[in-house]
Amino acid sequence: MLEAILIALGLKEVTADENDGDDDKDSHDNKNGLTISQRANNNMHIEASSFSGYSDREPLAFGNNNKICISMRMRFDCRIFGIDGSLRARYTVLNEVVIDRGSSPYLASLECFCDDVHLTTVQADGIIFATPTGSTAYSMAAGGSVVHPAVPAIMVTPICPHVLSFRSMVFPDHVVLRCYVPSDARSTACVHFDGKHRTELSRGDSVQIEMSPHPVPTINRVDHSADWLSSLKSNFNFNTRVRQKKISTTSVSD
Repeated sequence: MLEAILIALGLKEVTADENDGDDDKDSHDNKNGLTISQRANNNMHIEASSFSGYSDREPLAFGNNNKICISMRMRFDCRIFGIDGSLRARYTVLNEVVIDRGSSPYLASLECFCDDVHLTTVQADGIIFATPTGSTAYSMAAGGSVVHPAVPAIMVTPICPHVLSFRSMVFPDHVVLRCYVPSDARSTACVHFDGKHRTELSRGDSVQIEMSPHPVPTINRVDHSADWLSSLKSNFNFNTRVRQKKISTTSVSD
C-alpha cells in the first residue's frame, strides 16, 4: 500500500518487473495493519505522476507589504420565543433573517420594535433583517442598500410592502430588534435563518435579533475594501455601462 501511494504521488518510478508482478500473491501492509484483497489488487491500476503537465502559474498571493488583512464579519444572534415567553430556538446567522407570510394568501402582519420602542407595523409579503455581509443578497434584491462589510449596521428591508413609504432602513449594530405576530393577524408567519431552519410563527410568537458577540474572521486577498469592490464588479457588474463618448468639437461646429 505504501508503495502504491508513493507511485501515485510520483515519488517512486514504476519498473517493468513491478507492472508484470505475480498476480497470485496477496498484498499486505503489516506495518499499518491494512490488507489489500487479491481482487482489489488485480483491479488496481497505478500510473506514475508527471509534474510536467501541471500549470506553472505562481500561487495566489495574499496581503500587502507582507501583511495579511483580516475582516471580522458580523453575525446575528437570533432567538424565537413562544407566546408564554419560553425560548423555542436559537440560531446564529451570517447573512439575513427573513420573516414572510409563508404559504398564506394574506399579507404578513408583524409588529416590529427597536430597543422595546415600537418601530412600525409591517403589512407586506415579509421583512428582511440583514448583516452587511448579507446586504448583497436577498436584501439587495428587495431594494435594500449595499453596505460595506466593515460598517457595523443592521439593515431592515421590507418585501413588497403595501405602503410605498415603507423603505429600507439602517440601524446601528447595538440595537435589539424584535418582531412578533399580533393576536389579530389573519394568519401565521414563517421565519428563515440564512434560508434554513424554516419555523412557523403562531400568533403571539416573536423573533429577537441582535448582534452576535462572535463574528466570523475572513482572510482578504488584499484588504476588505479592495476585495469587496472587486467582488461587486466581477459578480454583479456593478454600475457597468458603455462609457459616454466625448462630444466632438467638429460635429458641434457643424
